[in-house]
Amino acid sequence: MSTTPLTWTDFEKVEIRTGTIIAAESFPEARKPAYKLTIDFGDSGIRRTSAQLTRLYQPDELIGKQVVAVLNFPPKQIANFFSECLILGAVADDGTVTLLQTERPTKNGLRIA
Repeated sequence: MSTTPLTWTDFEKVEIRTGTIIAAESFPEARKPAYKLTIDFGDSGIRRTSAQLTRLYQPDELIGKQVVAVLNFPPKQIANFFSECLILGAVADDGTVTLLQTERPTKNGLRIA
């Protein structure tokens, strides 16, 4: 896979922040198995997203996890739901997603640099 180099200015445009999952529920309307998540980003607000995390996580174990997400994508409609951020994870060849998390707890809303 070939990638196009980014400039530092390009990277600075991406708003990646820490947040804590405060609600998680099944999303049966999605084409691929997914959950609807509500995430608290502190001063950056509460956002909702859909995430294909069903292979490794159950909704109840996601609540309270601190995650990393991109906040400045435009909302994306997925079925009858609007995703307001992009939670980040490592994606295996088989599609299994492992959440990216901070090494230790941080304040919600901290910017990743």
